[in-house]
Amino acid sequence: MKTNRLAGHTLPNEGRISRDGYPVCCGPAVCSCGARSEGLHGANARKRWHRQHKDNIRAAQNETRP
Repeated sequence: MKTNRLAGHTLPNEGRISRDGYPVCCGPAVCSCGARSEGLHGANARKRWHRQHKDNIRAAQNETRP
């Protein structure tokens, strides 16, 4: 299985936001770096968003390297 790890970018609590101390199933994904998605429905959607988020970070890093 291909891994897509990137230092400083994880999905704490599976990327779920909390309301009144309880994680909710629907809503934005939240990366440990502070980035937030728009409203999403379910864990798979959060994982897809996070994979794309990390790909965008990597692409931006590669553009700035000589």
